[in-house]
Amino acid sequence: MFDDLCALRETLAHCLSLADDPYLRHWHTVLDRILPAYDPAFAEVKQAVDWVDDLATILSSPLPTPEEKGEAGDTVALNLAYYLGHLADLQHLSPWMTQFRNGLLDVSERYWSGLFHCYNIVGLPATNNEHESLYGQTKRQLRRQLGFSELREALLRRGAWAVFQIDAISPEQLQERLSQVSWKEYAIERERYERRQSQFRRRYRWRHRRDAVLQQRVTDWAEAISHC
Repeated sequence: MFDDLCALRETLAHCLSLADDPYLRHWHTVLDRILPAYDPAFAEVKQAVDWVDDLATILSSPLPTPEEKGEAGDTVALNLAYYLGHLADLQHLSPWMTQFRNGLLDVSERYWSGLFHCYNIVGLPATNNEHESLYGQTKRQLRRQLGFSELREALLRRGAWAVFQIDAISPEQLQERLSQVSWKEYAIERERYERRQSQFRRRYRWRHRRDAVLQQRVTDWAEAISHC
């Protein structure tokens, strides 16, 4: 926001150099008077952003693949420790910068023990952000489809079949997505889904209509022995 306001002030100054206007002059004067007071604070924000970007660069080292090993976890850990040590040695920081720096050090220490396995194990993601996003998308999708606010039971019943990313923007694209699954595979999965739902229906009937279920068992037994 601060950068945007500075750019706007410069643009106003450039326009005023071409031709004066009272409204443009007013807003340029306002920005020119206010923004300098925030320069020191936003210089600290920029420095803090640089620290975060540097840490992100270190942690964005390529993950291993079956073809490329990438950097070992120990190497990434050493690079991160070196940079954090540099931050820890900084002096003459403002109270806000000191608090921000200490926050980075504390978070890094908390996550340290599990931070570097992804650089040694092929296929292990660096974070679970994508999985959490997928879970959140699945819950939102189920709420829209079923109208339920409480999704625990719905996820237990349909969760394995509910993860379908709808990113098609036309019927043609949706048909192309669906055509990637053969009818045979669909039929097999549909049968598995029906078996799963049948289990839930049996549990529901037992919980809510136990006497009727037991009476049906008696009826079935009586019918079975009548043919003996």
